[in-house]
Amino acid sequence: MQRPAGAAVYAGFVLDLATRSGEVEVVDGRRAGAADVILSLDGRCRPGRGQRTVTAVHDLGHLLARRAYGPGEWLSRNWRVASATRRSHQLLAPSEAVAFGLERYLRTPASRITVLAGHPRPCFRRPPREEVEELRRSLGLPERYFLFVGSRARRKNLGLLDAAWREAAATLGTATGLVLAGPGAGGPPGALDLGYVALERLPALMAGALAWLNPSLYEGSAVGAQEAMACGAPVLVAATGAQARAVGMTGLVLDPHDHAEWAAAMVAVARDGQVRGRLAASSLKAAAELRAARPRWEVLRAALLGERPAAP
Repeated sequence: MQRPAGAAVYAGFVLDLATRSGEVEVVDGRRAGAADVILSLDGRCRPGRGQRTVTAVHDLGHLLARRAYGPGEWLSRNWRVASATRRSHQLLAPSEAVAFGLERYLRTPASRITVLAGHPRPCFRRPPREEVEELRRSLGLPERYFLFVGSRARRKNLGLLDAAWREAAATLGTATGLVLAGPGAGGPPGALDLGYVALERLPALMAGALAWLNPSLYEGSAVGAQEAMACGAPVLVAATGAQARAVGMTGLVLDPHDHAEWAAAMVAVARDGQVRGRLAASSLKAAAELRAARPRWEVLRAALLGERPAAP
């Protein structure tokens, strides 16, 4: 939680929603025996001692993009999701895409699934130009760059990004670069790899990019794309999982197996200022609408207590 990413970001969102409600007390494992509900946010079902158990299922990529996982990782994820589905009283899904997969592929009744989509963290807003330029200088960023933020896991599909970038770079030249940020190692050769970037610096990093890229083979949550949109960055995402639905006509939704399509999109965004401007404006508008539709504590409360959620 010191460097939250992925499941930890969603866990922070859910815990914040619960604690700000003023209706519940969140305790750690040392007081689990006295708790009314066991809330498991890392995807590992913990049945407790007869208490109601609510488990978050973050994604179903192992079922929909099996080649994106190594054998050990696939077995671990498959066992974890199957266990949660079988043993939990209620499942939290971060998107309609995950809820659909739970119903269709794991035959989970809809009554046992609560869709509680994550929300961009408050710091993700379009920063002043001066802040963007200061960050560019301090990190030695290219004058123009595309940005990928995330881990270097196989499912992130960085092989496609490598092929697409090599094709696009041959047209765009050396004045335009590719920047990677996030935990892990590996990625397209020649890209500027920043590693982990502190949360407070991410908005300026995103706002300064020509576009935010994520060719992932599956994402159960669209929060990463939504955070980039909140910073006014055009977004290019793969037509899989939660991202495609969340981005829609706001950005460019591309085939995760067609590197030529990605290369063409990157060239178009880099060369055409009007295209970038329209995509950036669409991102900011969508982010404003998302902020207005705040997550409701009542939805989480119903999942925790086994109640029917109140009407909106």
